[in-house]
Amino acid sequence: MARDRNRLVSFQEALGARLKLAAAQPKRESRLAVRVADQNLLLDLGDIAEVAQIGQFTSVPFSKQWFLGIANVRGTLYAVSDLSAWMQGGKRSATTAATRVVLLGQRLARLRTAVMVDRVIGLRLLDSMKSAGDSTLAAWERNRFIDADGIVWREADLARLVEQQDFLQVV
Repeated sequence: MARDRNRLVSFQEALGARLKLAAAQPKRESRLAVRVADQNLLLDLGDIAEVAQIGQFTSVPFSKQWFLGIANVRGTLYAVSDLSAWMQGGKRSATTAATRVVLLGQRLARLRTAVMVDRVIGLRLLDSMKSAGDSTLAAWERNRFIDADGIVWREADLARLVEQQDFLQVV
């Protein structure tokens, strides 16, 4: 019994030490990396509710070429835009097995908006990249980064994106 108690105390002390060490470490920020219109984009995970496969859309008459329509996702209607087509001025991208729909998250939930991306690449850590320091950012960009392989990443600000007048004007 005493031996079990000593093991429990040792475990609690070790756990406490690991928690203190973890709290002292700098916070590492990660972003969802996606490919859109031959561009590499980074999306803030806090702005994303879900990444889903392409489903059925109900088209909207007289809408812009890049606006795919309305999708019903588990009983909630989302306005879905082809982000690649919007970035290229209307040329719709081909849908492949890698194409995904990114549903905007809690902070932007009132908008019920989703964007289609060409491909989800995975997570990227911002602290493993350096800022490109580009002063020619688009209105919907936060920053640009260059990774260790020299690849340029555009950090998208989804809140700014959905406020863009040309993005909001779907008809």
